[in-house]
Amino acid sequence: MSLYTAISIILVFIALLASYRLFVGPSVYDRLISLNVVGVLITIILILISVETDLGLYLDIALSFVMLDFVGTIALVKYLEGGEFV
Repeated sequence: MSLYTAISIILVFIALLASYRLFVGPSVYDRLISLNVVGVLITIILILISVETDLGLYLDIALSFVMLDFVGTIALVKYLEGGEFV
C-alpha cells in the first residue's frame, strides 16, 4: 500500500464523518459547512489520484469541481439570506 493510498483512505473516512454531519446537522449553516468540507476532501483525493497515477486529467476535474463547489456555495448562501439568484 502506497502512501497516497493510505492518505486517500483516511480522507475518505473523514469525508464519511463530514457526510454524517451533512445529513444530521442541527442547522442549515452547519450542513453548508460540512458540504464544503466534503467538497474540499474530494478535491484533495482527486489531486492525490492525479499525483499517484501521473495523469493531469484528474487535476482538471479537481479544478472544475472546486469552481462548481464555490459557485454553489455562494448561490446557496445568497438564497438562504433571502436574496435572489443572479
